[in-house]
Amino acid sequence: MIDTKSFRCWIGWLGMALPLIVCALSLMFGYGIPDSISATYFLEPCITPFMIILGMSGVLLFNYKGYDPLDDVLNSLAGAFALGICFFPCAATSDPNIGTFQFPADISNTLHMISAIGFFCILAYNSFFQFTKGSPNPTPNKKKRNIIFRVCGIGMVASFVALVPFSIFHVPHAIWIIETVALFFFGISWLTKANCYPWLFADAKEK
Repeated sequence: MIDTKSFRCWIGWLGMALPLIVCALSLMFGYGIPDSISATYFLEPCITPFMIILGMSGVLLFNYKGYDPLDDVLNSLAGAFALGICFFPCAATSDPNIGTFQFPADISNTLHMISAIGFFCILAYNSFFQFTKGSPNPTPNKKKRNIIFRVCGIGMVASFVALVPFSIFHVPHAIWIIETVALFFFGISWLTKANCYPWLFADAKEK
């Protein structure tokens, strides 16, 4: 029997760990703070954890079973988009053909952007709408969890909206910062869903 709590924990922790691990490796090997998480695909020390962590997250999401058919569809799509981010890297190199399938760089970059946008949009939707479903008369703890879910959903969207002022004011490593913050909100949302905070789950039997 699949332990959905473990699935949620792994998905949450992997999402939060990815930007920290690739940044630490980039700094350790003298590349500095990366411009974006996606760009670390082209750094030799980072490509392995990038592919493993993002690939595992995609597989876990693809196999995660929620409470209703919409849950399953959305998580399967998010998993497919996560794998798309792996297989179709951004065009952060001068090579004409890149990625697992050696697509032309511009095509790979387009598929990468579609996958990344789709991935975060679904995660934000899940957090704000799907995770907050439940009884019409939620317990006090369920209300607290719903606040966390909605804050995380808004936080993921707001992170990318912040790209506009970050770009205007030329904030260094803006994309990496935004991706890291968005993944932090993603991780908190899934860890909350995974019952990782006992003080919020006195009513643990409630969906």
